[in-house]
Amino acid sequence: MAFVRDAGDIVTSSPTCYREGFKENWHGELVEYDAAAARDVAVWRKGQRERLLEWRQAMPNQERLSHAAKVCAQLLERIKPNADHVISTYWPFKGELDLRPFMEAAMGAGATIVLPVVVQKNAPLVFRRWTSEAKMERGIWNILQPVAPKAFVPNVVIAPLVGFDLDGFRLGHGGGYYDRTLASFAEQPTRIGVGCAAQQLKTIYPQPHDVPMDSILLPNGLIRNVK
Repeated sequence: MAFVRDAGDIVTSSPTCYREGFKENWHGELVEYDAAAARDVAVWRKGQRERLLEWRQAMPNQERLSHAAKVCAQLLERIKPNADHVISTYWPFKGELDLRPFMEAAMGAGATIVLPVVVQKNAPLVFRRWTSEAKMERGIWNILQPVAPKAFVPNVVIAPLVGFDLDGFRLGHGGGYYDRTLASFAEQPTRIGVGCAAQQLKTIYPQPHDVPMDSILLPNGLIRNVK
């Protein structure tokens, strides 16, 4: 029987500042927080994001397809999809690795594949089921997303990387949607980031809201594996 949890399992609370100099991190611990330093980090991240997106989009298509095929093969080997899996992937955007071959193979093995959907700005994502026959529409940033309204809660989340560090922290497009969503889950899914070696940074200077990936998969192999 497929493991499909009710979307009501999501907890919608978010990290909160309690007093000056401290902030609640993504899993509820009160940690020291420097607001001025955080602003500097945001400026630095913006520059790194622009540089890495330019690099990713300039990659020759055949090279990108080759990288994607290697990552898809590794995902199948490591996840071993079956009917107990509800796997969130993504629709490729701005040079992201195309995981549709993995999605098709995982569905063939009985897994449920879902895609993240923005239904409200600055709110957690909603996950809707995807199949090759699913009706799609353009959402935020003009990304295709399933139309069917039923929501699922994934037990595996595969997130695309703009950048990453060896502690598993992910640099994304800057909207904070993955961090906000992962922090909202009552039970954490397996978190996997996918990208290429050239996207590695020494650090992304993680902030309290940043949720690390459990694993990072690159075309040349796994570089982090906590779970």
